[in-house]
Amino acid sequence: MTTRSTKYNAIKMDIDIEKYREEQNWLKVIQLAEHLKERSPNSEYLANFLIGEGKLEKYLEEWPPIEANIHRAKIGLMEAKQFLELASSSEGIKAEVALDSFLLLGKLYYACGQYTDSLNSFKSADLDALSEKKLPLRSLRTVAESFAIKALCNVKVSAGPSKFKKAEREVETLHYFEVASDLALLYAQEVEKQQYTSISSTGTHSPQPPAIHKTLSPILEQALHEAPLMLLRQGKPFAALERYRIILSAVEAQTVHTIRLKFLCQLAELILRGTVCDDYKPPTMTMKDSAWKPKQYSSLNQFVPRNECEESLLVLLVAEAMAVRHTVLSQSVEFKEARLNAYRDATFVYDLLTLATARWGQFALLQESFERAMKFSFEESHVWRQHALSLITTGRYVDALGIFKEHVFAMSI
Repeated sequence: MTTRSTKYNAIKMDIDIEKYREEQNWLKVIQLAEHLKERSPNSEYLANFLIGEGKLEKYLEEWPPIEANIHRAKIGLMEAKQFLELASSSEGIKAEVALDSFLLLGKLYYACGQYTDSLNSFKSADLDALSEKKLPLRSLRTVAESFAIKALCNVKVSAGPSKFKKAEREVETLHYFEVASDLALLYAQEVEKQQYTSISSTGTHSPQPPAIHKTLSPILEQALHEAPLMLLRQGKPFAALERYRIILSAVEAQTVHTIRLKFLCQLAELILRGTVCDDYKPPTMTMKDSAWKPKQYSSLNQFVPRNECEESLLVLLVAEAMAVRHTVLSQSVEFKEARLNAYRDATFVYDLLTLATARWGQFALLQESFERAMKFSFEESHVWRQHALSLITTGRYVDALGIFKEHVFAMSI
């Protein structure tokens, strides 16, 4: 009876530890790992890994891995480093925790500004040789961040004077950013899927979608942004366009909503600059099947733009829908900052939409969009002026004059 109870407690502890790791509840992970270390000496190296992981992640939640925090990190992460180094020893290899320990040491060294040490840790983990198989949620995030950090370290560490070495390093770095981007999107999808599954299993019947509280880490957000920007810096606008398409055709998760809105605008800007118009190719809906690729939107009746006009208008109309959905109608002082941020996002989309519709002669579409903008543009003369001008383009001169008299001129006084 005692043996059965002991086995049950051990299994329950393993389940609880994995649950708290996925939830990023690092205090609980550390507490359970310390308890595991006391009651099971055979699990010492697993416990060392879990304590090191918990201390590292808990610290980085408060002090993100940015250059301004490097000096603080060198002191604040000493204890986490000691535990992870113990877990990455030969005994840690036997306990099958060394690989994850090396990946987290790479993250720790990056936070401390030790970029060469970080790259060496990823080399010890043989990161490049990892097979593309389905990963648990926590491992998925760790691997995604590892590729992102390796790319960021490559940018920081000189490749030497050789042009060939520099070119080789750029290709390698871009590959890491792209892998990290795909894994970040997949991670966001899996987090949301897990939360929906959890809510369904508890039997909630709320008509509203569940609130998703998790966000991508700053490292993964940076990787998502860097992948297309690096291609643009290399003078490869068509490749950047494809990267934007891959990101935006991934099934949306709420954790990447803000990033997605920015990318919709950036894709539209890229097309409107005219750098991809001469050899424009419509998007294709085929993507390499892999356990490391995010799920893509696909259906029999899915609209696929045929030219740059349709694509720019499509992404901007989607951006408008997203921006309008998150506008704040309340004029209360407590919502002022949120209202201004949402308004700023929306007006940026409308300015791009104005350029796109003017370029392609779709003024009626523009006027309809500004009609929708009126509900959240109280005393915002810029949007009212744009609305009046859009009415002029569609021949509604009397309505335009009325807006100029009642709103634009009145707000200017």
